[in-house]
Amino acid sequence: MTIFAVLSKAKPEWFSAKGQTTGAFNGTLFLAFFLIGVASTIVASEFQHGTIKALLYRKYYRGEIFASKVITLFLFSIVNYVLIFLYTLILKFVLFSNVALDAKVGKTTVLGQLGLDLVGSFIGIWLILALVLLIANLFKTGSAAITIGILSYFAASILQIAQSFAIEKWNWLKWNPLNMLNVGAQISDSTFKSVTKLSTPLLTTGSLVYTVIFLLIGYYIFKKRNV
Repeated sequence: MTIFAVLSKAKPEWFSAKGQTTGAFNGTLFLAFFLIGVASTIVASEFQHGTIKALLYRKYYRGEIFASKVITLFLFSIVNYVLIFLYTLILKFVLFSNVALDAKVGKTTVLGQLGLDLVGSFIGIWLILALVLLIANLFKTGSAAITIGILSYFAASILQIAQSFAIEKWNWLKWNPLNMLNVGAQISDSTFKSVTKLSTPLLTTGSLVYTVIFLLIGYYIFKKRNV
Protein backbone atom coordinates (compact mmCIF):
# COMPACT_ATOMS: atom_id res chain seq x y z
CA MET A 1 0.00 0.00 0.00
CA THR A 2 2.86 2.35 0.85
CA ILE A 3 4.56 1.62 -2.48
CA PHE A 4 1.40 2.39 -4.45
CA ALA A 5 0.82 5.54 -2.42
CA VAL A 6 4.36 6.78 -3.07
CA LEU A 7 4.04 5.95 -6.78
CA SER A 8 0.77 7.86 -6.92
CA LYS A 9 2.51 10.82 -5.34
CA ALA A 10 5.57 10.64 -7.57
CA LYS A 11 3.81 9.64 -10.80
CA PRO A 12 0.26 11.05 -10.75
CA GLU A 13 0.05 10.38 -14.49
CA TRP A 14 0.36 6.67 -13.72
CA PHE A 15 -1.93 6.38 -10.72
CA SER A 16 -4.77 8.69 -9.72
CA ALA A 17 -4.53 9.79 -6.08
CA LYS A 18 -8.31 9.77 -5.73
CA GLY A 19 -8.60 6.39 -7.46
CA GLN A 20 -5.89 4.85 -5.32
CA THR A 21 -7.47 6.22 -2.15
CA THR A 22 -10.91 4.80 -2.96
CA GLY A 23 -9.22 1.52 -3.89
CA ALA A 24 -7.34 1.34 -0.56
CA PHE A 25 -4.02 1.56 -2.41
CA ASN A 26 -4.52 -2.05 -3.62
CA GLY A 27 -4.32 -3.32 -0.05
CA THR A 28 -7.26 -5.70 -0.53
CA LEU A 29 -5.49 -7.40 -3.44
CA PHE A 30 -2.49 -8.40 -1.34
CA LEU A 31 -4.67 -9.23 1.65
CA ALA A 32 -6.67 -11.63 -0.55
CA PHE A 33 -3.51 -13.63 -1.33
CA PHE A 34 -2.58 -13.67 2.34
CA LEU A 35 -6.03 -14.79 3.52
CA ILE A 36 -6.15 -17.52 0.86
CA GLY A 37 -2.84 -18.82 2.18
CA VAL A 38 -4.08 -18.74 5.77
CA ALA A 39 -7.38 -20.45 4.89
CA SER A 40 -5.60 -23.21 2.97
CA THR A 41 -3.24 -24.05 5.83
CA ILE A 42 -5.50 -23.53 8.85
CA VAL A 43 -7.11 -26.94 8.20
CA ALA A 44 -4.67 -28.77 5.92
CA SER A 45 -1.73 -28.27 8.30
CA GLU A 46 -3.61 -30.08 11.08
CA PHE A 47 -3.76 -33.24 8.99
CA GLN A 48 -0.35 -32.75 7.38
CA HIS A 49 1.42 -32.59 10.75
CA GLY A 50 -0.96 -34.88 12.62
CA THR A 51 -1.91 -32.24 15.20
CA ILE A 52 -5.60 -32.93 14.58
CA LYS A 53 -5.17 -36.10 16.67
CA ALA A 54 -4.20 -34.07 19.73
CA LEU A 55 -7.38 -32.01 19.41
CA LEU A 56 -9.58 -35.06 18.99
CA TYR A 57 -7.94 -36.82 21.95
CA ARG A 58 -9.09 -33.88 24.10
CA LYS A 59 -12.65 -34.84 23.17
CA TYR A 60 -13.39 -31.79 21.07
CA TYR A 61 -16.14 -32.40 18.55
CA ARG A 62 -15.09 -32.00 14.93
CA GLY A 63 -17.79 -29.38 14.52
CA GLU A 64 -16.22 -27.32 17.31
CA ILE A 65 -12.78 -27.61 15.72
CA PHE A 66 -14.00 -26.60 12.27
CA ALA A 67 -16.17 -23.77 13.63
CA SER A 68 -13.26 -22.41 15.68
CA LYS A 69 -11.11 -22.22 12.53
CA VAL A 70 -13.85 -20.45 10.56
CA ILE A 71 -14.42 -17.98 13.40
CA THR A 72 -10.67 -17.37 13.75
CA LEU A 73 -10.35 -16.73 10.01
CA PHE A 74 -13.40 -14.46 10.06
CA LEU A 75 -12.10 -12.33 12.94
CA PHE A 76 -8.64 -12.29 11.39
CA SER A 77 -10.06 -10.99 8.10
CA ILE A 78 -12.14 -8.30 9.87
CA VAL A 79 -9.09 -7.04 11.78
CA ASN A 80 -7.05 -6.84 8.58
CA TYR A 81 -9.78 -5.00 6.69
CA VAL A 82 -10.05 -2.48 9.53
CA LEU A 83 -6.26 -2.03 9.43
CA ILE A 84 -6.39 -1.47 5.67
CA PHE A 85 -9.11 1.15 6.14
CA LEU A 86 -7.15 2.97 8.86
CA TYR A 87 -3.84 2.81 6.98
CA THR A 88 -5.55 4.11 3.84
CA LEU A 89 -6.67 7.16 5.81
CA ILE A 90 -3.16 7.62 7.21
CA LEU A 91 -1.59 7.49 3.74
CA LYS A 92 -4.24 9.86 2.43
CA PHE A 93 -3.66 12.47 5.16
CA VAL A 94 0.14 12.19 4.96
CA LEU A 95 0.57 12.19 1.18
CA PHE A 96 -2.68 13.47 -0.34
CA SER A 97 -4.03 16.30 1.78
CA ASN A 98 -5.50 17.75 -1.44
CA VAL A 99 -7.88 14.76 -1.78
CA ALA A 100 -10.98 15.56 0.27
CA LEU A 101 -12.82 12.61 1.79
CA ASP A 102 -16.14 14.28 0.96
CA ALA A 103 -15.17 14.87 -2.68
CA LYS A 104 -17.68 13.42 -5.14
CA VAL A 105 -16.93 10.07 -6.76
CA GLY A 106 -19.81 8.98 -8.95
CA LYS A 107 -22.93 8.94 -6.79
CA THR A 108 -20.99 8.93 -3.51
CA THR A 109 -17.85 10.41 -1.94
CA VAL A 110 -14.23 9.32 -1.68
CA LEU A 111 -14.87 7.95 1.82
CA GLY A 112 -18.12 6.33 0.73
CA GLN A 113 -16.48 4.68 -2.29
CA LEU A 114 -13.64 3.41 -0.10
CA GLY A 115 -16.21 1.84 2.22
CA LEU A 116 -18.09 0.25 -0.69
CA ASP A 117 -14.85 -1.18 -2.11
CA LEU A 118 -13.88 -2.69 1.22
CA VAL A 119 -17.33 -4.17 1.89
CA GLY A 120 -17.54 -5.60 -1.63
CA SER A 121 -14.06 -7.04 -1.36
CA PHE A 122 -14.85 -8.60 2.02
CA ILE A 123 -17.98 -10.37 0.76
CA GLY A 124 -16.21 -11.53 -2.40
CA ILE A 125 -13.12 -12.85 -0.64
CA TRP A 126 -15.22 -14.82 1.83
CA LEU A 127 -16.88 -16.67 -1.03
CA ILE A 128 -13.38 -17.67 -2.15
CA LEU A 129 -12.20 -18.48 1.39
CA ALA A 130 -15.18 -20.82 1.88
CA LEU A 131 -14.22 -22.61 -1.34
CA VAL A 132 -10.58 -22.76 -0.21
CA LEU A 133 -11.59 -24.30 3.12
CA LEU A 134 -13.63 -26.89 1.22
CA ILE A 135 -10.71 -27.78 -1.08
CA ALA A 136 -8.24 -27.81 1.82
CA ASN A 137 -10.31 -30.53 3.47
CA LEU A 138 -9.93 -32.75 0.43
CA PHE A 139 -6.13 -32.74 0.34
CA LYS A 140 -3.30 -33.42 2.78
CA THR A 141 -1.51 -30.19 1.85
CA GLY A 142 -2.81 -26.71 1.25
CA SER A 143 -1.08 -26.12 -2.11
CA ALA A 144 -4.09 -27.21 -4.18
CA ALA A 145 -6.39 -24.99 -2.15
CA ILE A 146 -4.06 -22.00 -2.58
CA THR A 147 -3.88 -22.55 -6.35
CA ILE A 148 -7.65 -22.89 -6.75
CA GLY A 149 -8.27 -19.92 -4.45
CA ILE A 150 -5.97 -17.61 -6.41
CA LEU A 151 -7.39 -18.79 -9.74
CA SER A 152 -10.91 -18.19 -8.41
CA TYR A 153 -9.93 -14.69 -7.32
CA PHE A 154 -9.03 -13.77 -10.90
CA ALA A 155 -11.54 -16.03 -12.65
CA ALA A 156 -14.43 -13.55 -12.60
CA SER A 157 -12.47 -10.84 -14.41
CA ILE A 158 -10.63 -13.24 -16.76
CA LEU A 159 -13.82 -14.99 -17.90
CA GLN A 160 -16.01 -11.90 -17.72
CA ILE A 161 -16.65 -11.54 -21.47
CA ALA A 162 -17.21 -15.27 -22.07
CA GLN A 163 -19.47 -15.50 -19.04
CA SER A 164 -21.46 -12.46 -20.15
CA PHE A 165 -22.17 -14.07 -23.54
CA ALA A 166 -23.13 -17.35 -21.85
CA ILE A 167 -25.54 -15.61 -19.47
CA GLU A 168 -27.12 -13.77 -22.40
CA LYS A 169 -27.81 -17.15 -24.04
CA TRP A 170 -28.72 -19.13 -20.93
CA ASN A 171 -30.17 -16.73 -18.37
CA TRP A 172 -30.11 -19.30 -15.55
CA LEU A 173 -26.29 -19.26 -15.63
CA LYS A 174 -26.39 -15.92 -13.81
CA TRP A 175 -26.87 -17.93 -10.60
CA ASN A 176 -23.54 -19.78 -10.93
CA PRO A 177 -20.93 -19.13 -8.20
CA LEU A 178 -18.45 -17.70 -10.70
CA ASN A 179 -20.87 -14.87 -11.44
CA MET A 180 -21.22 -14.26 -7.70
CA LEU A 181 -17.50 -13.44 -7.58
CA ASN A 182 -18.41 -10.16 -9.29
CA VAL A 183 -20.13 -8.99 -6.11
CA GLY A 184 -17.22 -6.77 -5.11
CA ALA A 185 -17.12 -5.02 -8.48
CA GLN A 186 -20.89 -4.49 -8.49
CA ILE A 187 -21.08 -3.16 -4.94
CA SER A 188 -18.37 -0.70 -5.92
CA ASP A 189 -20.02 0.12 -9.27
CA SER A 190 -23.75 -0.58 -9.58
CA THR A 191 -23.62 -0.35 -13.39
CA PHE A 192 -21.86 -3.72 -13.33
CA LYS A 193 -25.31 -5.35 -13.11
CA SER A 194 -25.41 -5.13 -16.91
CA VAL A 195 -22.76 -7.86 -16.85
CA THR A 196 -24.04 -10.01 -13.97
CA LYS A 197 -27.74 -9.62 -14.89
CA LEU A 198 -28.54 -9.55 -11.16
CA SER A 199 -29.36 -6.67 -8.85
CA THR A 200 -26.79 -5.85 -6.17
CA PRO A 201 -28.98 -7.20 -3.30
CA LEU A 202 -29.56 -10.48 -5.21
CA LEU A 203 -25.88 -10.82 -6.10
CA THR A 204 -24.88 -10.14 -2.48
CA THR A 205 -27.42 -12.64 -1.18
CA GLY A 206 -26.29 -15.23 -3.70
CA SER A 207 -22.65 -14.76 -2.66
CA LEU A 208 -23.52 -15.22 1.01
CA VAL A 209 -25.63 -18.31 0.25
CA TYR A 210 -22.82 -19.92 -1.74
CA THR A 211 -20.39 -19.04 1.06
CA VAL A 212 -22.58 -20.89 3.58
CA ILE A 213 -23.02 -23.85 1.20
CA PHE A 214 -19.26 -24.19 0.67
CA LEU A 215 -18.65 -23.96 4.42
CA LEU A 216 -21.25 -26.67 5.11
CA ILE A 217 -19.75 -28.96 2.48
CA GLY A 218 -16.29 -28.26 3.90
CA TYR A 219 -17.54 -29.17 7.37
CA TYR A 220 -19.12 -32.39 6.09
CA ILE A 221 -15.83 -33.42 4.45
CA PHE A 222 -13.92 -32.47 7.61
CA LYS A 223 -16.32 -34.53 9.72
CA LYS A 224 -15.97 -37.64 7.51
CA ARG A 225 -12.22 -37.40 6.89
CA ASN A 226 -10.01 -40.13 8.32
CA VAL A 227 -7.38 -39.05 10.82
